[in-house]
Amino acid sequence: MASDPRRRLTLAISIIGTVVVTLYAAWAYIHIIVLNPLAAVPGLPLEEIWRQTELSQGSIDRFVVPAILAVGPVLALILLVLGQILLRNEPEWVVVGYLGILVLGAPAEFVASFSPGMNLADTFAISGADYSPWAAPLMATSALALVAFLASIAAIGFRAARSSASPAAAG
Repeated sequence: MASDPRRRLTLAISIIGTVVVTLYAAWAYIHIIVLNPLAAVPGLPLEEIWRQTELSQGSIDRFVVPAILAVGPVLALILLVLGQILLRNEPEWVVVGYLGILVLGAPAEFVASFSPGMNLADTFAISGADYSPWAAPLMATSALALVAFLASIAAIGFRAARSSASPAAAG
């Protein structure tokens, strides 16, 4: 019975982690396909931006962008399931797993946005950089997740070292 609260905590962390990772991926998609093009080419409606991009041999990568961004939510779902099987009494490691997925969100967003950004750049003679400020929350989330990831690993290591030293000191 002592492990029941830890199992419930692991499940709660898994559900929250999966939702957060999925929201991150959804926001990245909206940023890449909607917000950044509108900021990069102000004055044109989104449909016209992508129509002109397609006419100039470009593409909006209708399948590649979501496929890349879906990796995070898929990993989150795998962690949700495996967390309940393998790590059900170790919520700390489940937290570390979800933080790791969020850390990888920034590189995934970069890879997913590269081709659409370059296509916009080629079509409208602009740079391929982000024009929308709405990538900043994604990058900040990944940066904070990295700090929390490293702190969590350190805390787990510190606790393990302290607990392994305690029986030796008592004995």
